[in-house]
Amino acid sequence: MTTTTTETKRNDMLLGTLIGGAAGALIALLLAPKSGRELRGDLVEKVQTLQAKGQEWCEAARQMAAEGVKTVSTKSTDLLDKAHDVADQVVQSARKAADQAADSAHRAADQAEQTLNRAADKASDTAHDAMDRMKQLSPSDKIQ
Repeated sequence: MTTTTTETKRNDMLLGTLIGGAAGALIALLLAPKSGRELRGDLVEKVQTLQAKGQEWCEAARQMAAEGVKTVSTKSTDLLDKAHDVADQVVQSARKAADQAADSAHRAADQAEQTLNRAADKASDTAHDAMDRMKQLSPSDKIQ
């Protein structure tokens, strides 16, 4: 037998017991050797007792629901605050990474510019040296 079937049978048995007990109590009241006035008084007293208990249970349920709403509200606010904090941290990390990438790109561009300038200076120096050597050559040494 499965747990669900066992629980269903228990619930059915409990419900049957409660209904049977209530019916038995009602029958006992109706068949009790009391006058109609006493019986009506007892019934009114029982109904009032049941109403009072029902009101107590409703109030307890309202209080529990209010506490549950308050707890859910507090927890959701806390979670929302944490989500905002995490989002802010992610944004800050992204900005920091973008700044670092930009700095690295600027450094790389500066180094490339310096390398190109050195290469251009070297090429210029080599060209000047070649011109100077050409000028020093006698006209007969020059290639015609």
